[in-house]
Amino acid sequence: MDIYSIEILVVLSSLSFFTSLITAAIGMGGGLILLASLPSLLPVQAIIPVHGAVQLSSNISRWLFEIKYTCIKPLFYYFIGSLIGSYAGFVLMDDINLAYMPLILSVFILMILWTPIYELIKRIPGRYFSLGIFQTAIALYVGATGPLSTSILYKDQYSRDNVIVTNAAINTLVNIAKIIVYSAIGFVFYDYLTLIIIMSLMAILGSYVGAKLRGKIDEKIGTSIIKVLVTLLCLKNLISFMLVK
Repeated sequence: MDIYSIEILVVLSSLSFFTSLITAAIGMGGGLILLASLPSLLPVQAIIPVHGAVQLSSNISRWLFEIKYTCIKPLFYYFIGSLIGSYAGFVLMDDINLAYMPLILSVFILMILWTPIYELIKRIPGRYFSLGIFQTAIALYVGATGPLSTSILYKDQYSRDNVIVTNAAINTLVNIAKIIVYSAIGFVFYDYLTLIIIMSLMAILGSYVGAKLRGKIDEKIGTSIIKVLVTLLCLKNLISFMLVK
């Protein structure tokens, strides 16, 4: 049974289109905007699994539309690491209190945006393998971790097309892991099936349109606007959480 209103369906479908378009055009930010918007629109237990299911369609479409730009070696090492990260995240799943999910999500997103976390990750030996473990494990709890792998790919001097498409492949793996793990612990995706299907279709459309717009949007200006918007959404979530508590 679907457990949300028509208004929620319309808002989330529109967000899915525009956030997927943003990521395809600029290379980052769409998943963060969508994730930062969800605490106001969905029950806390549904935020990560629904976000993962929708982002799977967004990432896999973005990857397949331009698969020729995939960087195979980083993707291979990341895949091996992600298998370990999926298991580690699954084992630790019972230790997370879902009531604190909006707080955890908002703090993590702000940390990604405003701290030099990438500088620490790029120094890790075998970083794509290690990144696969770390990013996949924490994605089960905080959702949108794409900027981590985006940054590493850019610092390794891959082209913009290589980065966007390879990161889409990487996050396809992450979102498959989310669906498998959350299904294993009993999340009922069927309750949100209509929402997931419509949001996924809008995400695929957004990926297609965004790929056409790539290069026509100033990357620096777009990234700056996204950082400010996501920061405001996270601060709103933090204030709401503190008022409730």
